[in-house]
Amino acid sequence: MKRRMNRLSIAVLLMGTLGASPSAFAEDSSEVMTGDPALACEAIMCLSTGTRPDECSPSLNRYFGINYKYWSDTVKGRRNFLSECPSAQDTSSANMPALVNEISQGAGKCNAAWLNATDTTVVQKLVCPAGTGAGTGGDGGDSCYYEPVTVISSTAPGYCVSYQNDELTYLLGVTYEGDQMNGGHWVDDASAAGTPVN
Repeated sequence: MKRRMNRLSIAVLLMGTLGASPSAFAEDSSEVMTGDPALACEAIMCLSTGTRPDECSPSLNRYFGINYKYWSDTVKGRRNFLSECPSAQDTSSANMPALVNEISQGAGKCNAAWLNATDTTVVQKLVCPAGTGAGTGGDGGDSCYYEPVTVISSTAPGYCVSYQNDELTYLLGVTYEGDQMNGGHWVDDASAAGTPVN
């Protein structure tokens, strides 16, 4: 229930910024926010949930279109873009600066596809033919050998944990399934309806 109320809080906060109460942010009360400030507010809402409607496309295209040679510069550029939303610095009802920081670090890097493709290590796995290896009573002898195996880490990066566990985000989680040495991998939470955030 608390998460639901917090999601409602962020939606109300941002909707006021987007136009439900444009006079609060515009010099002329007939103005409605447009351009990057409007796209930034929309991106914050869309990247705070694991599902996103088609209406999110323009803001997400703008957000994910910010790319620099170094990842740290990309994060900074994306954070600066999100900060153009007038509500991005609001701490009165929610810690929006923390959410903006978590989104800029985690959005696009905390889904199953990204983690499975990038959070890997090559290790040596002992392989023994049936009946000859450890656990079978056999000593393994010359029939066992080591082979390199790529394993996917079962520990999510800290920035993903922060992003997914923020009180203002919803259905962003991933779950690790299986054993690391035998094909274990990340899957987007089944509870997330629609397209997972990427």
